[in-house]
Amino acid sequence: MQKQIISRFAAGLLFVFLFLVILFCFWDVYLFLPCVFFAVFLIVNAILLFYNSYKGNYVCVEGICEHIETTGLRKRIKSITLELAENKLKIMIRHRIKGIAVGDTVVVYLAESTQVYDQDGGYLIGSYYALDIGRGVQK
Repeated sequence: MQKQIISRFAAGLLFVFLFLVILFCFWDVYLFLPCVFFAVFLIVNAILLFYNSYKGNYVCVEGICEHIETTGLRKRIKSITLELAENKLKIMIRHRIKGIAVGDTVVVYLAESTQVYDQDGGYLIGSYYALDIGRGVQK
């Protein structure tokens, strides 16, 4: 989760820098307004993520990857299914992840308010803070 906080804050600072360059070099409102919007959004998002991690307002779920579902043409990972102690958890992947294989240990960081749905005798989630992938089965 630390990597997510740092990357969001760094992207926000990059947009602040881009805003300043556009402001002083071009003075074009149509170019620097999106930069301000993205910079504020990313910095506030990083601060909220840091606050939630500092206060412990998240849930950490660890399981073993049981199944990987990919898209048809580009073979992008669409979802992964984790085997937990009692149930199965299907996670809808929202960004590109590489290097995950069946049998890897996956740690998922979720907000306490994350919606969890029942599906096929297991659970389904669509949003998460971060994924941490470990190699091989750890017992």
